[in-house]
Amino acid sequence: MNLTERLQEITAVCYFFHTGLLTGNSGEINTRHFFPYSIFSVKSPFMKGLFRLSLVLICFLFVEPLIAQQRNAADSTRFRDSLRRARQAAMSQIFADTAKLTSSDYQLQIEKAFVILDNVSNKSELGFPVLLIRKRLRDSDSVLSVLKENILNNSSALNLRNLQVFRTLLLDLQTDLRDHRATLDSTENDLNDLRTSMKPLVGDTILRQVYRDSALRQQFSPQVRSMRQQFRAASEQLRTSLADINQLQTQTSSAIITSSQLLERVNELLNTSAARIFGKEYNYMWERDTVSQPVNARAAFTKAYGAERKAVQYYFKDSGFKRIFLLLIGFLFFGWMFRNIRLLKKHGGLDQLNGLPFTYLPEGYVVSALVIMLCIAPFFDLHAPSVYIESMQFLLLIILTIICWKKWPRPLFVVWIVMALLYICFSFFHHISDPYMWQRWLLIGLNVLSVVFGSRFLTRMKDHLHLKGFLRFVIILHNVMNVLSVICNLTGRFTLAQLLGNAAIFSFMQAVGLAVFSKICMEAILLQIITSRVKRSLSVRFDYMPVLTSFRRLILTLVVVLWVIVFTTNLNIYHTLLNGLTAFLSAPRKIGDASFTMGGVLLFFMIIWIAHLLQRYIGYFFGAGDSDEEAQDKRQRSRLLIARLILLCLGYLLAVAASGVPVDKITIVLGALGVGIGLGLQNIVNNFVSGIILIFDRPLQIGDIVEVGGHSGKVREIGLRSSTIQTSDGAEVVIPNGDILSEKIVNWTLTNNHRRLELDLLIKGSDDMETVSSAVKETVKESVYIIKEREPQVLFTKLQGDELGLKVFLWCADVAQSEAAMSDLLIKLKTGLPRKGLALAD
Repeated sequence: MNLTERLQEITAVCYFFHTGLLTGNSGEINTRHFFPYSIFSVKSPFMKGLFRLSLVLICFLFVEPLIAQQRNAADSTRFRDSLRRARQAAMSQIFADTAKLTSSDYQLQIEKAFVILDNVSNKSELGFPVLLIRKRLRDSDSVLSVLKENILNNSSALNLRNLQVFRTLLLDLQTDLRDHRATLDSTENDLNDLRTSMKPLVGDTILRQVYRDSALRQQFSPQVRSMRQQFRAASEQLRTSLADINQLQTQTSSAIITSSQLLERVNELLNTSAARIFGKEYNYMWERDTVSQPVNARAAFTKAYGAERKAVQYYFKDSGFKRIFLLLIGFLFFGWMFRNIRLLKKHGGLDQLNGLPFTYLPEGYVVSALVIMLCIAPFFDLHAPSVYIESMQFLLLIILTIICWKKWPRPLFVVWIVMALLYICFSFFHHISDPYMWQRWLLIGLNVLSVVFGSRFLTRMKDHLHLKGFLRFVIILHNVMNVLSVICNLTGRFTLAQLLGNAAIFSFMQAVGLAVFSKICMEAILLQIITSRVKRSLSVRFDYMPVLTSFRRLILTLVVVLWVIVFTTNLNIYHTLLNGLTAFLSAPRKIGDASFTMGGVLLFFMIIWIAHLLQRYIGYFFGAGDSDEEAQDKRQRSRLLIARLILLCLGYLLAVAASGVPVDKITIVLGALGVGIGLGLQNIVNNFVSGIILIFDRPLQIGDIVEVGGHSGKVREIGLRSSTIQTSDGAEVVIPNGDILSEKIVNWTLTNNHRRLELDLLIKGSDDMETVSSAVKETVKESVYIIKEREPQVLFTKLQGDELGLKVFLWCADVAQSEAAMSDLLIKLKTGLPRKGLALAD
């Protein structure tokens, strides 16, 4: 109980004594409740006063010590508090860092500030990508203004060709503008980060102290002055760069909006023009020409043509890197052919090309490289406008004329020249928007000439061109389309007649170019095979037709795809077909819980097919073949076997990655494969793994003479599933790889080709063992099959009168020639011993 509680209790007692306890209802002391003594029953006033005084004294004596105790406790608390504060102050003084900043501290902070300002000054400058964007935006605005003027105000003069060019250009513009916007946004974020890095410099207390303190300011005056100037320059440069970026972002956004609006309008015009070209545009040819154009129609058509030309110029300017890549491919092909021709000249192997089906190589390898480059050009720009494709075809036409001048017979070349002139005429007619009647008749004449000379080309090409079946189909299609063009022109559908005529002649010229392209590819493959064989000094001829036939399928597929791209582009339906085909191939499909796309499946099988084709014939590119002479280089064959295995593994991995199959689905397939292996595929997997072990462990190699499982012969092939051994009888025994590893292998040529031969002889004519031994050794050494460096060994086995039985051990240089060596040794002994007075006993 504390002091306050005790005081309250004493006060309450005194109060009760004074009121209720000491005094009853009549003013008497109530002794029944508190004190049981009789003295309290006194009723005298004096005694009451005395009693009250005694109570006061008792209270004073009782309360005073308590008050003093409380006062002492408070004093003690205050003392302890003051002592604790003093101790804390002392401890804070002990551990407080009272050291002042030195000159080195100020210098270090100034250096940090300079580093930040240098970083801002260097990185706030707009780099080459932004400068290139500024230049391209100017070009884009210029092109958009021309397109806007024609699409919105001159739409009646635009034909289907103009609209296709405009649409392609607008799509490319939108792609470029989105890339520009992404680059500008990234640059803006970098500049904002630089601005954020400068903010701590403004509130830095140490730098502010240097500015405020006159002594410090005087001490670091050069640094402070330079830092102030650099801060102002960096801040100004950062503000300028941010303003430029914001202005470019605004310009880019405006261009994106404009291009989107124009693209939407072009799509509307294309939808309406597609229906318009099938309708009657002009009078029938047998009717009077009553269709008249407005006075300003010619100017509108000229304006539309100028817009198309400007759009194409921008496209060529914007896609220069694609043509650089094409030039690189042409240069690589040129270097490949030049290397092979130089190697043939170096090893004197040009004579081996005689009699082989070479037409354009090796003499025309320069123009052949140009043909390769121009023919594959559509592959590198699937969204190119038709004018770009036509320009590539025109260059291809010139190159083909040069390369075929001396390669084709004169009648065929004359027909080609006429078709080239027709191609040029059709190219000019493609730009006519408002024809006169005589121009329509002239187009009909061009169609007729195209049919006539196309048919002559078909009859005269015979065996002078590759892919005759493909060319026959294209020429027939060319003639049919020209007939349809004449019909459309007669019935007043001039735009459709233009479209059909141009597509026909362009597809014809492209098909001829692709036929030459395929022939050059086949000759390049054959030239590589011949060069590799000459380099390895292999003189044995081999059958190259199976190799070329297999590659012919791949090249034919490529040719058909390239021709379809050009053909549909000239019909102005390429982009529509491409979008539809892309949507079909990329649409997700499901079988149960498995999701896939048709494009992924197609790509998967195509990559696997190419990988199998390459691994099968890659050896021919390095001079490998099937003859015995070629099988002697075991290291070369083993390296090719490893290369085939790597090609297969890479092909399957690339096919899985390109198909887009999820990893979890692959694990499901592997799980199912594991179940299949456990149930019935263990032999196949065993053979496959054994094939890999044979490849890397090399207990036997191609060309070795081995004995496996009761079969002996030369190893002809080691595959992933089985290996082939050719016996001495000429039979080829196919043995699973698992059986080879499980059997005992006798390899006569693992480290060398030597084999020890044993002859059992019975010699008569002398009983002198030394004379007989020397005569036998000298006779067997005359054989060309034995190793002269290893002395034959003669052991005598029996003595029988004047006859001596002996065994001769000697080493054959080639285990494959051991039987021929035995025969030669017996012949030499039969004919050589009589000259030494000895003979073989019967």
